[in-house]
Amino acid sequence: MSSMSKPNLNNPPWASAPRVALARIPTPIESCKYQWGPYQLLIKRDDLTDCPISGNKIRKLEYLVGDALAQNCDTLITCGGVQSNHARATAIVARRMGLGCVLVLSGETPDVLDGNLLLSKMSGAEVRIYPDANGDQRAERMHRVADELREQGRRPYVITSGGSDEVGVLGYINAAAEIAEQLLEDRTRVSAIVVAVGSGGTYAGLLIGAKLCAMDVKIIGATVDGTPESWRPKLREYIDRSVNRWQLNVQVGDDDIDLIPAAGRGYALSSGDELKFITGFAGTTGVYLDPVYTGKTLFAFDRAVKDGSVKLDGDALFVHTGGVFGLFPQRERLNQFISQL
Repeated sequence: MSSMSKPNLNNPPWASAPRVALARIPTPIESCKYQWGPYQLLIKRDDLTDCPISGNKIRKLEYLVGDALAQNCDTLITCGGVQSNHARATAIVARRMGLGCVLVLSGETPDVLDGNLLLSKMSGAEVRIYPDANGDQRAERMHRVADELREQGRRPYVITSGGSDEVGVLGYINAAAEIAEQLLEDRTRVSAIVVAVGSGGTYAGLLIGAKLCAMDVKIIGATVDGTPESWRPKLREYIDRSVNRWQLNVQVGDDDIDLIPAAGRGYALSSGDELKFITGFAGTTGVYLDPVYTGKTLFAFDRAVKDGSVKLDGDALFVHTGGVFGLFPQRERLNQFISQL
C-alpha cells in the first residue's frame, strides 16, 4: 500500500537543467475494468502525453531537446528498432523545433511503410536502416553518422536508444512526483507500480523519483528485451550515474530493483498468447496496448500476479507508455484474434 507525505520537489537539484515544454501533463490516472480479487488495475495514461508524439519518450525528450538547444545543436540523432516509438517521437519533435533528424534503425525494411516508421518518414527524418545491426552495432553506427555530420559543419546531438541517459531520466523522476501527488490527492491505495523496461530510463526515473518522494510502493519493471538477470547490473549502474550526476540525496538499494521477465519470444516478437491478451484487453477495457512494450508488460504482470510470483496488498498502477502505432504492422495476426471475440 502506498504511504507518503506530500512530495516536495519544487526546487530539485536539476531545476537548472534546460527543458522544453512538450508533453501535455499531468496525464490522468484512470481505473479500468480489470482486477485481481479485491485489487484493481489503475492506469497512468502516459499514452496521452501528445499525439502523434504520444508516450513516455516525450517526457525524456523535454530535457534532451532542451540540452540540445542549450548546446546550439541543429540535428537530433538517435537509434532504435525499425518500429521504434522513441525514433518516431524524436523525428516529430525535431520537426516541431526546426531541427534536422537522422534515425539509425535496425530490422528489415518493409515493402510498405507502416506504423512508427511511416510517421518518422512523414516527419522528414533521414532514416538509415541496417538489417544486420544489434543494439551495440546500432549505437556505433549512430556515432559514425554524428561524425559525418560534424565533418559537414553540422552540430548533431546524439540521443541514446530510448533517450535513457542521465538527462532523459529526469523526465520520469518528475513523473514519479506527479504520480505521488495524484495518489495522495485521490487517497488511492497502490502497492505496486509496473512499467516496461526496454532501455531502462523510464524505470530508473520512476524508482529514483519514488525514493525521493518517500513512496512506500514497489516499482516493478517488466523486461521486454533481455532478462531480469541481464538488466539488474545495467540498471544499478544507470541509477548510480544518475544519482551522482544530479547529486541526489537518495538511497536506492539492489533489493529495490524489482524485475519480472516479459520478453517472451524476444524483443518485438509477439507470441499468440500476447496478441490474444492485447486483443481481449482492448475488448474488455477500451484501452489499447502495443505488442512491443505495454502488451508484453501487462501480459507478464497479469501472469505473475495470478501465479503468485508478484503479491499484491493494494491496487496496481500500470504506467502506459504508449506505442499504439505499433499495432498496425501486426494487423494481420491481430485479425485472427479479433474474429474470435
